[in-house]
Amino acid sequence: MNQLISGDSVAFQRQVAALSKNRLKLQVSAGVLIAIVSASHVLTGIMDGDLGSRSLSLFGLVAGLYIAAHYSVLLKAKSALNI
Repeated sequence: MNQLISGDSVAFQRQVAALSKNRLKLQVSAGVLIAIVSASHVLTGIMDGDLGSRSLSLFGLVAGLYIAAHYSVLLKAKSALNI
């Protein structure tokens, strides 16, 4: 079992090492931008009392937050591997 885990760990380290730090930062920024724009649309829907018509904005908010979180973790992993 330890060999399987260490093999997976080495494969993950290789994949993270192949990623560019600048590209990861750009993808985090894109996710945050999507989340901010979608959140403004969701807030408009809440204030208008018509949140039901903002389902696409809610999806955009969730997707933007997921993208930002995912690439933030990869960026943190890349920073940890460079130490």
